[in-house]
Amino acid sequence: MDAATISEDTVERADVTTESSVIIANAVKWSAAAGIIPVPYVDLVALSAVQFKMVRDLASVYSIKSEEKVIRSLVATVLGSLAPTVVSTSLVGSSLKLIPGYGSLLGSASVSAFSAAATYAIGKVFVRHFENGGTLKNFSAKNIEDELKQEFAGASESAGLKKGQSTSK
Repeated sequence: MDAATISEDTVERADVTTESSVIIANAVKWSAAAGIIPVPYVDLVALSAVQFKMVRDLASVYSIKSEEKVIRSLVATVLGSLAPTVVSTSLVGSSLKLIPGYGSLLGSASVSAFSAAATYAIGKVFVRHFENGGTLKNFSAKNIEDELKQEFAGASESAGLKKGQSTSK
């Protein structure tokens, strides 16, 4: 390889990394917004749509052919890896919205923060998989389970969701 080829590869990789970061950041914002939807369980439907779009867009950035059915299945499987934490918190938070007043506020805050953290973790795991030459067809939720939980824990801590902290910063 000559210097020009190496330079072009570096620029292209930087562009892909930047574009991936923008996609994840936007999805995290939309996930947080979905958590604020006041109608119980509609927030969870909106969250799954945001995460689906994020994975589809990330696959596109890495020139990976994506099928809607495969992506939906993968996102559901990955969320299943976080099930004890995310699903229970999301369902409880969403259910709290049924209680007028503070229940709605607490439910919205918890679902919003956990949705954002889960979306961030999912995005980072898919980016790492794609950067290592992976595709949607060879993606294994089982193989990335520990990595996903670490990303989620880090994102949750950043959002103030660990160790008894409130959901607001």
